[in-house]
Amino acid sequence: MAKSPLSARKGSPAANCPAALPPGSAFRRTRRSVRRNAGFTILELVVVVAIVMILTAIGIVQSQDMVPRFRTRRAAVTFSSLVNQCRALAIQTNRECAIWLLDYDSALDDLSSNAGAYWVGIGNRSAGSTTWDYLPPDSLADSSDDDVSQGLVDIGDDTNQYYARHVGMATWGAGLSGPGTGNTDRIVIDPTGFVINPVTDFDSTGHIVLSFVNKVARKEGRVEDYYVRVSRSGMTRVDQSANERFSTFVGGTPLSSSEP
Repeated sequence: MAKSPLSARKGSPAANCPAALPPGSAFRRTRRSVRRNAGFTILELVVVVAIVMILTAIGIVQSQDMVPRFRTRRAAVTFSSLVNQCRALAIQTNRECAIWLLDYDSALDDLSSNAGAYWVGIGNRSAGSTTWDYLPPDSLADSSDDDVSQGLVDIGDDTNQYYARHVGMATWGAGLSGPGTGNTDRIVIDPTGFVINPVTDFDSTGHIVLSFVNKVARKEGRVEDYYVRVSRSGMTRVDQSANERFSTFVGGTPLSSSEP
């Protein structure tokens, strides 16, 4: 029987081509779905970019508040840690140890500069020391204070390892009398671990309180300070002005009997 000239021979290209599919077939619907899901529209991209920009802006604003707050807390915690280290050294070496308050910030809402300095040193005697070895206590080994890197703290000096931008150390009121003579503005700890300052150096709860100020917050009319409370026993607590937990804690001994 004669074959139609339109019929495909076995093995020819025409034999391998699929027959025409009806318009509503599943294959055609799948191809249209693939084309629709192949990419994003301009509107979708604009929305995503806008969301990312909003989240970035929120993060920048929050970080602008968090960084000065973190630096202020770090300065307060550093002071507290050095007081604790001083106390431990006094007990360990059977010598006095002192924290000498040198400088404070008189312009707590001025961001052009900041100030706050103190040193930490161990004395040459168990009482009535006449010379002091700035931390680390290297003079105990060779009688020479060669290294003062840990004991000289200046949060307003950008070359000092303890520098804290936009953080100020507030004045300590009328000043500290200190024990004996020659110890003005010093917190002195004896070999028993107790602070031997006179009673007048302590507040009504039995603490010597040092304040570290977030100057950025002060400039904006807010108060975000950190307080370091040093008790008669030489122990320290760090408190935040926004959530004071230790303001009513008594520092171990009554004010009337805390005179050494």
